[in-house]
Amino acid sequence: MRHSLPEPFSKFKTEGTTENIAMKPEDHIVIVGAGTFGLSTAVELLRKGHRNVTLVDGYAVPSPLSAGNDVNKVFQSTVEDEFYSKLALESLERWRSDELYRPAFNEVGIVYGGVGEKAIEEINRRFELLDKSDVAVKKLDTPGDFSSVVKFDGKFQGWKGYHQLTHCGWTFASLALENVYAKCLELGAKVVTDRVDRLLYEDETGRCVGVKTFSGKIIKASKVVICAGANSIGLLDFKGQLLAKCWTVGHIKLSDEEAAPLKGSPVILNIDEGFVFEPDCNNELKFCNEFPGYINMENGESIPLYRDEIPSEAKAQMRAFLHQIFPEDIACRDFSVAKICWCTDTPDRHFLFCEHPDHEGLVLGTGDSGKGFKYMPIVGDYISEIVLKGNGSLDDDKRKCWGWRPEQAEHRDIYELQHRMGGLNIVKDLKEIHDWTS
Repeated sequence: MRHSLPEPFSKFKTEGTTENIAMKPEDHIVIVGAGTFGLSTAVELLRKGHRNVTLVDGYAVPSPLSAGNDVNKVFQSTVEDEFYSKLALESLERWRSDELYRPAFNEVGIVYGGVGEKAIEEINRRFELLDKSDVAVKKLDTPGDFSSVVKFDGKFQGWKGYHQLTHCGWTFASLALENVYAKCLELGAKVVTDRVDRLLYEDETGRCVGVKTFSGKIIKASKVVICAGANSIGLLDFKGQLLAKCWTVGHIKLSDEEAAPLKGSPVILNIDEGFVFEPDCNNELKFCNEFPGYINMENGESIPLYRDEIPSEAKAQMRAFLHQIFPEDIACRDFSVAKICWCTDTPDRHFLFCEHPDHEGLVLGTGDSGKGFKYMPIVGDYISEIVLKGNGSLDDDKRKCWGWRPEQAEHRDIYELQHRMGGLNIVKDLKEIHDWTS
């Protein structure tokens, strides 16, 4: 994999700048990637009065490669650890109140379930936390309990779980991207539709001073922010801190009569089998299977591979999940959409939000670890503060969790499950997959 090597461009040296000097509103900030983290960062910089922001992406917004360009994403307010559960509640307030995000938020609740021993243990842990809070929650122990909530007389074999009625649901992801992008343009952001080929550095100091695109365009900057998701690894040597992984997505088309009773229904999320949403405005029913993910290793890096197909084994897992919930004629229907979606994991699944320790002027806003979209309203707040004020703008916990930490990747096991479950409970390389289907 070719990383962006320091290319000497001394003629672009930024005179008189040092690490601790505050940025002026007119200083140029270039954000590489106009997806979830990039747009969130851009709009918060502009809202804070910065006047010179450029977004660079190889595709028009919303990019077909952005993990956030989707009809819906799950919003959970209680997740695997306390740190991100607190962050989710902070984000929830913005989903509810911010004019850019409120139209895309659907607080319909979530029906949680689990089948395997570890999944049921995690379900019980989350239920106990919620039961002690002011969140409305109801235990579900039998197939009849689940059927009464999801409006279908499903099988739900071996399912144990609960129904969380508030503080969760789903987000209309692509609408949120479009709303934020429109606000960025309104506030004066510039947009360059071109892929970044490499970062540019001063030859004497190693300071990052801009980017060069594949078309040959050179864009000078006081600060460069990498928000390129799974494609971040093409721009910089992250010392093994980023590992691109993909998951599989399917849709089934429903009739008006089939879709009507499901409108406004809660998300169904079985943490070791899969999740499904209410149908969208086009009666498309979206679902995913739960498993630890696929990688695509080439020369020591996992490289995103985009195709509108999925491994046949994933389709079989999706079918099995659908059969637990829906009537046979829906569960067996042809898929109208089948695709893979890429994210990028850090070794500990904490974000990577920090200044680069060796390249002044370079800020990292990546490492979504498969959970980034629910935090879209607030991640830009944190990344923009790092851009404007440095790592010291974060509190001690966030600075420790989100900092540059290559030591964690020194002996990284790329096949580690990272607290994910489902399917065969293994991480697989796409090169091992020979049977694909649409």
